[in-house]
Amino acid sequence: MDNLKLTRIDFRLIHGQVMTRWVKKYDIESIVVIDDRSAKSAVLKKILLNAAPAGVKVEVESIENAAKRWQAGEMPKNNLLILFKDPVSAAKAYQAGVKYPSLQVGGVEGAGDKKNICRNIVMSQEDIDALKPVYEAGVNIFCQPIPEDAEYPFKSALEKFN
Repeated sequence: MDNLKLTRIDFRLIHGQVMTRWVKKYDIESIVVIDDRSAKSAVLKKILLNAAPAGVKVEVESIENAAKRWQAGEMPKNNLLILFKDPVSAAKAYQAGVKYPSLQVGGVEGAGDKKNICRNIVMSQEDIDALKPVYEAGVNIFCQPIPEDAEYPFKSALEKFN
């Protein structure tokens, strides 16, 4: 999918930073949020649909539906941003058939036994374990909260858990 401009994990999903910086940087025209909880909740779905700037179409899909659409070639054809709420969802979607070539980790909810990976990004052993097979399958995974930050390779994050 040449039109897939960015695949990102951000627990905030659609929020000011995503809208103002990443959408502009990649001239995003469509956002597909892949999140089972949001897909099942009319309230969460409505919030996400209303959070995007004018001219950007938003779709909210479960992992299962997103994988079916991806495999059928039914994802949006214009400049696309795919958003996941957490590493486990991103990994499940990849394993289900949403075969993105790269994955940007922009924000993981911080709580519990998480370690700081880079800047304000924290990850747990569960997050690392979920993403490791995706990384080993050849996906370029990196941390980058905002466009001005340098990419921080997932390999460096893995080393913090060894």
